[in-house]
Amino acid sequence: MERISFEFRIFSAILAAGKGERFQNNVKILHSINGKPMLQHVINVVKSINFEKNFLIVNPLWNKINHHFEIPENFTILINKEYEKGISTSLKLLIKNIIPFEPDYIAIFLADMPYISTDIIYSILQKIENEEKIIAPYYKNIKGFPTIVHKSLFQNILNLEGDQGIKQIIYKNPNLVKKIEFKTDKVIKDIDQL
Repeated sequence: MERISFEFRIFSAILAAGKGERFQNNVKILHSINGKPMLQHVINVVKSINFEKNFLIVNPLWNKINHHFEIPENFTILINKEYEKGISTSLKLLIKNIIPFEPDYIAIFLADMPYISTDIIYSILQKIENEEKIIAPYYKNIKGFPTIVHKSLFQNILNLEGDQGIKQIIYKNPNLVKKIEFKTDKVIKDIDQL
């Protein structure tokens, strides 16, 4: 599929700093799918999209396992030393690092959701029209990924706590969400569901 240009400045971020407690040795992102680590599948699909900048948030274990991955040059690695406090710490680290670049939106992906395709991502990104605050895919009323978040909510993200991310904002402000309904469960399917 050809790359498309976007009307807005959109960055991407892959959240990969989780503890992976259901997997041996806490290396969930190394779980092999079709001969490649799970995270590599997510990196590859994000790489295929014409995002202006890409960020990968990992925990300190990254320094021991990064040789398993092929990281494109336009990806910035952020190491979250507070990852044990939950996903909110990864989001806050991300926002602190992207604010100086002044993006309009950040597209948030999860490392354990390797089944999202470029078609799905493009169909979500093309729904950005009037500076909506949050754009998210849904399958049977379950929120999926990637979640697209407008810059006006960056301060809200910096105020998050614990092991829930953008859902905290959505619970308090459901009217902020533009829901994109999908007929495929790929937008919600993670590796723990196998």
